[in-house]
Amino acid sequence: MISGFFVCGSLSSRVHLYHLSEASTLDTKDYCDPYINFCVYILFLWWCKRLVMRFPYKRYAVCFSSIFTLAFLPLHALASERIFDPLHADASKLINVWVKSQLDYLQIPYLSISYVKDQDVLFSGSYGQVELNGAVDATSSTISSICSVTKVFTATAIVMLAEQGKLNLNDSVADILPALNVLNSEGESSDLNDIQVVHLLNHTSGLPRDTSHLYWSGPNHNFPTKKELYESLSNQKRETRADKASSYSNLGYALLGQIIEVVTGDSYSAFIEQEIFMPLRMSDSVVEMSETSYGKNHAVGYTALNRNGLRTKASFYKTRAMQSAFGISSNASDMAKFISWQFRLAQQSNTELMSPQSLLQMYETYHTQAATNRGLAYEVQTSESGDVWVMHGGMCPGYTSYLQMNTTGKEGYAVVMSANGVRPSSFIKDLKQILTKAAQLQVDKENGQLFKEYEGFYDLNPWNSEVYVGSWGRDLVLLYLPVDSVKYAMYHYRKVDNDTFQRLEDGVLTDEFMVFNRDQAGNVISVNNDGSLHYKL
Repeated sequence: MISGFFVCGSLSSRVHLYHLSEASTLDTKDYCDPYINFCVYILFLWWCKRLVMRFPYKRYAVCFSSIFTLAFLPLHALASERIFDPLHADASKLINVWVKSQLDYLQIPYLSISYVKDQDVLFSGSYGQVELNGAVDATSSTISSICSVTKVFTATAIVMLAEQGKLNLNDSVADILPALNVLNSEGESSDLNDIQVVHLLNHTSGLPRDTSHLYWSGPNHNFPTKKELYESLSNQKRETRADKASSYSNLGYALLGQIIEVVTGDSYSAFIEQEIFMPLRMSDSVVEMSETSYGKNHAVGYTALNRNGLRTKASFYKTRAMQSAFGISSNASDMAKFISWQFRLAQQSNTELMSPQSLLQMYETYHTQAATNRGLAYEVQTSESGDVWVMHGGMCPGYTSYLQMNTTGKEGYAVVMSANGVRPSSFIKDLKQILTKAAQLQVDKENGQLFKEYEGFYDLNPWNSEVYVGSWGRDLVLLYLPVDSVKYAMYHYRKVDNDTFQRLEDGVLTDEFMVFNRDQAGNVISVNNDGSLHYKL
């Protein structure tokens, strides 16, 4: 009887296991299907009836077991009430092909990317190597500088402290940091009482973008200490008075880090790691690169491509007094946890790090007449459909990153990479294109084995580099590599006869055909596509 109970209970849930890339995180998801639960109930009642008929003297035990199970299954359903819609295996494979090819063609050493739907990480992968052409492959725990996406965490910390009553967003910065001194736009001694904490958060303080230390210039990138920062400021001019215009300021966020230290008595790194990273289980994330992990668990940064198509190593550096502006290192897997926390918090009534109301305050826009609508740290945009998107990008010596969230539809994206001269937002844009088309695929309609003989890379020279052919549900997908835009590089074909496929456009068959050729042994060796013959690589 007991074994029967566990068999029935196990049928009420399904577990999906995805290996999303060769060096990616391994995600497990379980969900409860109401239809399966109904079938389980019927099966269990039938089993109880059979048991009572065979063993009448055990009817009380059977009755108790029935009550227990009928109570258990609804609880299980309640605990798993989110219906998990897994990413189609063909889509996961295509994403891997696309990302790996981009790393090869663009000479990107390391890239980490994730896609989150509410509380589910539907895709998370880490690719490449810790060092270009090195011996250490990237893993799911490899980290890279997220550069200015750090500002989102700094703003989160400030809002948390405001909610705890340790400061007010309308507090004067001069009252908290009395040693702060900067000249006005005419070069005269300036009264800083007009600058409030909120002005630093939304880039309306009127302070300069950076200090005068030229730390963006290589090769050493000498970021200032706190003392050097204050000395530089005393000789710099303000652009405007506070709240007059929106002007991006790394310096403003450096000062926010110092405000955190003043009101908490802790270092900026200690507060961020203990009050944000630890509660959200962002176990890989750190404030400030360390020489001990650099080139091991922390990816080495690289410059943009030169004329010869080569990248060179960026120098190791410490962000020092600027760390609250761009000093955090993380990966897309940890960033996915940060994204899910925001989606979770926004739809609940209780506090988690902060209240839902405070989180929503971060998305409110200021100075909407400016070119960029900014909330507290975030850039805020509203799509044509009315969805609210919040985002922040990052770029620093050797690294780039991007965080983007649809707060209405509860979907988020994160990309970090160890190379300059590449737009991480373009990876998110292309990932969206694949995911949009993947949404039309049915999970139980996978023909990977059926079309496996066609799968592979085909030579397109001299006109292009190569094209990947793979399964796409009951069809084939072609992805031309390298990719400038997935939207214009991805095509679909449906099998119409033996080795002949016909191109689909918006679900309608066109007059374009593709025919695969075989050798005498029956192996696929080439494809004739639109009058051109391409051999399998």
